[in-house]
Amino acid sequence: MKRFSLIVPVYKVENYIEKCLLSIKDQIFKDFECLIIDDGSPDCSIEIAKKVIGDDERFKIYHKKNGGLSDARNYGLNLVSGEYVWFIDSDDSITLDSLVKLNEEIEINGSDIICFDMCYEYTNKKNTISKGANFRISNFKENLEIINIDNSANSKIYKREFLKNKFFPKGMWYEDMAVISLWLMEAKKVSYLSDALYNYLQREGSITKSIDERVFDIYKAILIIKNKSKEMGINIDDIIKQRYIDDCLIMTTLRIKDYQNKKDRINYYQKNMVLLNENCPNWFKISFFNHKYSFKQKIIFLLLKIKAYNFVDIIYQGI
Repeated sequence: MKRFSLIVPVYKVENYIEKCLLSIKDQIFKDFECLIIDDGSPDCSIEIAKKVIGDDERFKIYHKKNGGLSDARNYGLNLVSGEYVWFIDSDDSITLDSLVKLNEEIEINGSDIICFDMCYEYTNKKNTISKGANFRISNFKENLEIINIDNSANSKIYKREFLKNKFFPKGMWYEDMAVISLWLMEAKKVSYLSDALYNYLQREGSITKSIDERVFDIYKAILIIKNKSKEMGINIDDIIKQRYIDDCLIMTTLRIKDYQNKKDRINYYQKNMVLLNENCPNWFKISFFNHKYSFKQKIIFLLLKIKAYNFVDIIYQGI
């Protein structure tokens, strides 16, 4: 059995996949398999991948019809044989010593999930490190805040036995939030390494500029977490309320502001506030009187509260 199984979904990444696969191929720690999942990519990504991996038997390419990121990850999960699984997006990369450090952590603790930091790579500004957590070894019952670790599936590895019968929801936005929080809640042992092992490329234009109702899937993701906590008999109401503020109020509004058509933006601001009021009726009191938010953010909160969506749009568009 290999120590690691790396799952790399591939779709339209011909400009990035070489760097990704080289960062895997050149790992100092050699005991791994890499499953490249061709998700019906129409460009030259797979041809480039074949050139990069050459005759390296640790790499296997699998082809499937396009079904999206979650579907490709699930496809890979059915094929892995390694002790631990790592999901790596094909436009990102990993540090050359990452598997060495992760293997050392496995030898020490053998956690169900091992978390680590991410380096956000930009093309036009300085890279930044995202700190994933502030604990060493824990679990959800001992530390409820553990589910506030970043929701990325990439900044963690998972024991394969732990992932048995666990999959990503197909066709859903925010699938990482819906799934990773649940897995963190279920894991008996979670450990954290304060090393940035994953390089997350910030691609310009990667966030959609056109309307999509799935922007509201964020509410489904939070509901999944909420229902799981009830099932476990654990009260996380304060954490859930904060999710509504940070993810539904702030993050969703920021996504909507990038839509190209003003009429669509106004319509979606309104739709989002209807959903927010339904799910978190006291959102304004929680957010407006919280010192962590800036004066500009609070002005936007107030304008959203009084349904002055045109003024919200003016602020965001800088007019």
